[in-house]
Amino acid sequence: MDNILLVTRPKYDDGTEYLSAYAFDLLKKVKGQILTKDFEGEEANKENVEKYLKSKNPKLLFLNGHGNECEICGHKDKAIFSLTNVSLLKNRITYARACFSANILGKEAVKNNSGCFIGYVYPFSFWMGGERSATPLKDKVAGMFLNPSNEIVFSLLKGETAKKANEKSKQMMISNMKEILAMEQKNEPGATGMLQILWDNYEGQVVLGNENAYF
Repeated sequence: MDNILLVTRPKYDDGTEYLSAYAFDLLKKVKGQILTKDFEGEEANKENVEKYLKSKNPKLLFLNGHGNECEICGHKDKAIFSLTNVSLLKNRITYARACFSANILGKEAVKNNSGCFIGYVYPFSFWMGGERSATPLKDKVAGMFLNPSNEIVFSLLKGETAKKANEKSKQMMISNMKEILAMEQKNEPGATGMLQILWDNYEGQVVLGNENAYF
């Protein structure tokens, strides 16, 4: 298995546009440091990803998109991974920034192998600042949710274990929750809702399988 980072970045609605922008920001920051393969927009589909996995055998997958208990989707909500091809995730390190995917698919991905799956048993959610919808990376509100999730991949690329990467991400969430709590105490609008969503991300983010897996 090769030390390659594979990223899927569908972008066809507000949510996936934001996920794609933050994933691309990560790719820019690690450019030249590691080998990467980026499937953007329409290229984020089952055929392309399966072909690459079989030919290049990347060790780390960063999957962005909508999901459910049994699927992680790519362009236009079409499944890239489901229970029919979950074997392709085995023995790899997968971080799925997709709702609910750790419930069934993630558990199957790590069954009877040395791989690891980091994902969510609840929805992965974030708020967007309306005035920054055209420039996601300048959206400080969205950053409170998406930067901690990016930290998982940054930590893995630095050689941290999956367990440590998850812990670092959650530490960032706690720091951001404290910041939001201060906003709430000042009666700033929306703070209570933001706090609840970030807490749900914190509670729902899990590591399945080999917690000592590293890139």
